[in-house]
Parts: sequence; C-alpha cells; structure tokens
Amino acid sequence: MIKPRKTIENISPYETDRYQQNWRLKLDSNENIYGCSNNIISAIKNINPKDISLYPCYGAVTDKLASRYKVDYNNILITNGCDEALNIIVNTYINEDDEFLLYNPSFSMPVLYAKIYGAKIKYIDYSEKFIFNPQDVKNNITNKTKIFYLATPNNPTGEITKAAVVETLIKEYENILFLLDCTYTNFAQYVAFEDYIDLAKKYNNVVVVKSMSKDFALAGLRFGFVISNNEIIRNLRKIASPYNVNAIALNCAISALNDEKKFYEIKEINIKARDMLFEGLEKLGFKPYPSEANFILCDFGPYCDFYYEKLKKNGIIVRNYPKNSIICNCLRITVPTTGGVKYILELLHKKDMLIFDMDGVIFDVRNSYTSAIRETFKHFAKKEISLDEVIKVKSKSGMNCDWDATKYLLESQGINVDIEDIINVFQNLFYNPNDKSKSYLIDKEELLINKKSFEKLSEKYDLVIFSGRLKDEVLYSLKKYDIDKYFYYFITSDDLPKNMLKPHPKGVLEILEHCPHKSIKYIGDSIDDIIAGNSANVEMIGVIPKGADSAIMTNNFRHLGVKYIINDIKDIVNFLENIEKNYAKTN
Repeated sequence: MIKPRKTIENISPYETDRYQQNWRLKLDSNENIYGCSNNIISAIKNINPKDISLYPCYGAVTDKLASRYKVDYNNILITNGCDEALNIIVNTYINEDDEFLLYNPSFSMPVLYAKIYGAKIKYIDYSEKFIFNPQDVKNNITNKTKIFYLATPNNPTGEITKAAVVETLIKEYENILFLLDCTYTNFAQYVAFEDYIDLAKKYNNVVVVKSMSKDFALAGLRFGFVISNNEIIRNLRKIASPYNVNAIALNCAISALNDEKKFYEIKEINIKARDMLFEGLEKLGFKPYPSEANFILCDFGPYCDFYYEKLKKNGIIVRNYPKNSIICNCLRITVPTTGGVKYILELLHKKDMLIFDMDGVIFDVRNSYTSAIRETFKHFAKKEISLDEVIKVKSKSGMNCDWDATKYLLESQGINVDIEDIINVFQNLFYNPNDKSKSYLIDKEELLINKKSFEKLSEKYDLVIFSGRLKDEVLYSLKKYDIDKYFYYFITSDDLPKNMLKPHPKGVLEILEHCPHKSIKYIGDSIDDIIAGNSANVEMIGVIPKGADSAIMTNNFRHLGVKYIINDIKDIVNFLENIEKNYAKTN
C-alpha cells in the first residue's frame, strides 16, 4: 500500500452528509434558510449551452466584484467557495514548522489545511470569553508565526472584530500574513465588509476571503473570492486550479450581486429573529453568546446532549461539538425564522420526566433475554433450567445483569464458568451487532407499551432510558419499533463502571445531572430498579413483569416503599393521569 504524506496520517477528514435529509429546521451549517434571489434562479434557467460545453472565463464576474468593492481586477482571485480560498492561501505561504495562529475555537478548515502542509498549530485562549483582545494575540506571536487567521464574525462564537482593532496588529507585525475570513461579515450590524477590504488595499500583509454561500445563499454552487494586493494574488494564482469555478456559479454570483437588496431584506429579518432567539435562550436560563452572524452559540451546560437529542428528534438539527472541545457544552444554532425561534424555545422548556427501564417495562423479554439465560445455562450445564427458576433469580437484588444471573444459576448447580465465556455464548444467542447474517433472540421481543401511548406520553413528559442493556441493543430494539424518537437520553451498561450498575444509583444520578426536569418518576420492574431509584431519591413506579408472581412482587415493592404499582404496563397513560388527578385533589 502506498502511504500518503506523513502530515495527514493523524488528520480526520471533514465529514459531510451523504444525502440531504428532510429536517423541519436545518440549522447546523449556517446556510441561508430564506433561499437565493429569483435572479439567481433565472440565471440558472437561462444558462447559455455554450457556457456548459466551454471552459469558463472569469472576466465578467471579476469585473463585477472589482467595481462593487472598488479594487483592481488584479486584486481578486475567484475560488470554489471560501474553503478553496483558505487552502490556496495556506498552501502558498506555509512552510513546514511555520506557526499558524488562531483563536480557539474557530473555523476548523484552515487548521486542517495548515496541518496538511506541515504547520504548527498554535491556539489563542480567550482571556474573556468570547471577546477579541489584541493583547491575547501579541502574547502568542513568536518569530515562527507565519499566518494569523481571524474570522470576523468568528465561527462558531459569533463575535465581531472591528477593522480598526485588527489594524493595530497589522501595522506592528509586518512579517505576519493576516488572513481575514469575512464569510459572515455581511450579517453584522456595526461593521461593513468594505472596512476589511480597505485593510487589504492599505497593507501588504493582509488577505481577505469571502464566501457567497451564507449571505447570498449560494452554498450549493460554491462561490468565493480573495481580495489582496497584486503580489499576493499573483502568488495565489500559481497554486489555484485554472478553471476552479464552474460557469453556472459564475453567472449566479453576478446575478446575486445585481440583487443585493434581496440579501439586505433577509439581514433585517435575521437580526430580528436573532435577537428574539438570544433573549428567549437567556430567559430560559441558558448562556447564549452575543453574535453578529446568522447563528448563535449557546452554552447549555450539563443539559447539552439532552437538548441536542431532543431538538434532533423533533426535526431540528443544530451543530454540536466533541467532548474534547472547550465548547463541548454548547450548541451552535443557525438563526431560523421567528416561527422557528418560537418552536425551538417551546422545545427547550422544562417538562416532567419519566425514566424507563426497558426489560419487562417496554419489552416483554421472556422470549429474548430470559431465553438467552436458559439457552446459555443449557450450553454449559448440559441440562435445562425452568422459566420459573430464572424468573425467581431475576427477582433477587443484584441480578439485574443477565450475564451475572446466568453465572449465579450455573454456580448454584456447582458449575463454575468464566464470565467472559458466558458473555460470548449469551450474546451470540441474544444479539451480535457485528454479525447480521442471522436472526437473534432479541427479535422475539414484544412491545408492552404501544407506540400511540409513547406519543401521548411525550406530549406531557420528556422520556429517557436507564437500562442494563448494551447501547447497541437499546437502540436496535427502540428503532425496530420506531419508538426511539420519543427518548432523548440514554444510560446503559456501557456508560457505567461494572461496580456501578443497578442497583447502584449512579445511572439515575447521571440522568438527574444531565436531563432537565420539573419532576421525575422512574418506572422499573425489578428490585434493583427500585433500590437504584430510592437511593437517588426518585419517585418510583413498580411494574409487575409478565410471568412474575404478582403477590410476591407487590409485597417486595411495598416493602421497599414503592407508592405506585402497576399490574399491566400497557395502561401506563391512564395510570399516570390518575396519579396526576389524585395529586391535584389533595393539593
């Protein structure tokens, strides 16, 4: 196998969606949600067939840009979106071991390009989040700093850096190339794109890049450009592909510039919706950061994962960040219409919450997990074990894990088997996500609560899962019955240390910490569920599982202080309504 250059060995590619999905609100990529000008649609419809069959010429669009921004033709380079512009600039000016300086967090693509060409990435930490401070930059500049990248407004934080503030640095550090990314500048209220172009006209160490993806809604056509002095543009042309932007994008860019009024109408709408979203997030107790772009970064604290999943499962996709990021508790939300803002804020209100165990509560596992225990026992013991014996053991405290229950049953017969061997046999019977060639016992499960009941419950409650299953098994079963969309947070055996599985309250405490709620009830069918819930001071609803002795289970639950016991989980909606009615009468 031929190896690539060493600098890309530890780089992960930028992942994009394989197909367009039908989101109610697509708010993860900062696209212009209002769409492009009708002039652009006309330009596409009226494309000259010769423009398709011949290589494109860039004179008309470059002349248009030169006229619009009052620069010379030789001060402009046309690019395939802003991404290509950044790639060309970094490729042109970065040598191996040069320092590429930027704030953390910022747009990821220039970092990727700089790494490819061997640069040393140096991040600037905000001394005050998220406010540009020239002294922060000065404190991080060394004699190896070659490029300072600055997005204004910054993506993802949204703050603007005025041209006059940047200028003080440009004058002081003449040997550093100031790469100014103005992709979102047109959305800002208090600066103009022309302010940064003036810096490129005035100084020899400034290069300005701009995309028309966001403001003019040309994301699907990929059109961008660079403005700088003649010498820099001449060097960039040595790297740029000769026909890098297609003819349709060229014509549409001209049409967009001929109808700038369309964008400025959108800008006013965006500002109104952005202010509404910001104020709404603040009122709900979250931490949105002031933004001059068409998005807002908001800190949701420990509830971030929950809200990301809740928005997603209600048709709203926003941008989240990995756990090693300094903004891992934040979501970046492209500003929607005012109607979209209202919908988002409605979803972010706290509700009462229900925690569901899965086995015996959502699914009848007598033909799946229970069968897997019996078959695994048979494999090692070379004899049968009755269903009643399994149910009796599963009703004991500490037997929530079916692997442990199987080992207990074997040891009760004097058979000692290593737990790893039990797991291998058990999982090959129950479910192996890495082998799709056969059916498993998991497919014999039956749903105990119908889909309409979950739909009804989700209107009043937020629903979460706390299960002793593996996460792959949880998701497989929920998706199979199309009920995964009703659950916004999951704690499974994968998420907890072995010594903190049920009946340890750790899983419930994790839910309390990471899931917002007004009140909370935990619905479980085992002694371990009850002990875990009681230890976390959560109100319990005990479920009598199918096949269990109702009198014994009821007595066990009562002994543990369970106030609410339900014999048939399919009646959960009416059962909860009655609890609420009785509560209202006594209060």
